[in-house]
Amino acid sequence: MSIVALISDLGTKDHYVSLVKAALLNNNPTIIPVDISHEVGTGEIGEAAFLFRSVWNDFPFGTVFLNGVSSYKIQGREHIVIEYQDRYVITADNGLFSLMFPEAQQEEIKIHVLNIEGVDDKRFPLSGVFATAAAQITQGNAPDQWCEPIAEFQKIKGLEPYMHGQDIMMQVVYIDQFGNLYFNLTKKMFNEVGKGRSFAIPIRPQTTINKFHERFADVEVGNEVAFWGQNGFLVISMNREGGGDRAGTFNKLIGLVLGDSLIISFHGDANR
Repeated sequence: MSIVALISDLGTKDHYVSLVKAALLNNNPTIIPVDISHEVGTGEIGEAAFLFRSVWNDFPFGTVFLNGVSSYKIQGREHIVIEYQDRYVITADNGLFSLMFPEAQQEEIKIHVLNIEGVDDKRFPLSGVFATAAAQITQGNAPDQWCEPIAEFQKIKGLEPYMHGQDIMMQVVYIDQFGNLYFNLTKKMFNEVGKGRSFAIPIRPQTTINKFHERFADVEVGNEVAFWGQNGFLVISMNREGGGDRAGTFNKLIGLVLGDSLIISFHGDANR
């Protein structure tokens, strides 16, 4: 099984995604192309990183991930392949991986520059050098057999929660098509800071969340709900059973956009 998982900002209206899949199949007919999303905001590598991380562990070892967001090769920015946790990411060296896994240790990562003679790496890298590189990997040819290793890749700092006194300041890092808000807070960090204390998340005047649930239906229709997403990040939304005019608009109802912040306040003694 040779899975190549795709993320891009190409959309689905045009033929561009089909060109990428055709190139993959022409290079290796056994490849199974899998779409993660092609609706990433133009050039929004933070959004792409969030989506990649959200599905990373659900794909089998050996999967090749192609990043088509901000993928062009420019001066000072090479095309690279990164090997991590027995999976591969093919991308421009644009900081994507550092946003995906800011906690990854250097010794856990292998990085190679993609220099494949005679392959287009400028006009449309996804159907050129990226598709060719993906085919090589899925055919069992490890990058260190045909690529030049490098020690570092570009690192950029993304949105991270931070301590605000005894509280946590967290930011919106993704909004899905239903208006559900994903925050950059993991359950692990919440537990480490909260230490079992009660908490409050004011999300708008007269509306505070002080309990996590397992699913939307755990609260009454029209009520706000907070739970830990499948990817481990905090989700805040509303039970909109039945849809209607409110479906897909929760973020608008409370007036939050990407990068906006909420505070989690803890109550009681953390040392008990």
